[in-house]
Amino acid sequence: MPIAQWGDTYKTGHETVDTQHQALFRMVNELHDAIIANKDQSVLFPTLERQAKYTVEHFQTEEALMTRISYPHYSRHREKHQALTKEVQELAEKYRSGKAVLSMTLSTFLAKWLQHHIKEDDVALVKYLKEHPETLTAKSGAAVG
Repeated sequence: MPIAQWGDTYKTGHETVDTQHQALFRMVNELHDAIIANKDQSVLFPTLERQAKYTVEHFQTEEALMTRISYPHYSRHREKHQALTKEVQELAEKYRSGKAVLSMTLSTFLAKWLQHHIKEDDVALVKYLKEHPETLTAKSGAAVG
C-alpha cells in the first residue's frame, strides 16, 4: 500500500519538476513496501541508495533552475535540500555499518517531507517562475516549461 500518493495537489505545472516528483513518490513507496515486507539489507540498501542518488539529481535540477532565474529564495530552498541530503546520507551510512535499522518511521518521514516540500517550496518556485517568465527567457532563451 502506497505511503505517498501522487495527485494534482502536488503538480507544480513545470513538466520536468513534476516528472521527477512523480519518480520520487514511486521511490518512497518502493522503500516503504520493502520495509513493510521486512526485506533484508541486500534489497533495502540499494533501494535507499537509488532514492538518495535520484533525490540529489532532482535537487540539482531545481537548483539550476533557481540559479537561472535568480530566484530570491534560492538560499533557503537549497538549505532544505542540503539538510535532507545530509540526513539521508548519514542514515544510509549508519544502516550500512549496522548502527541503524530502516523502519516505517523513515518512509513516513520521507513521504511527509516530500509532500510538504513540494506544496510549500516547489510550488512557490514555479509560481515565481510563472509570475516572472522574463527571468527564464532572458537568461536562457528557453520558454517556461
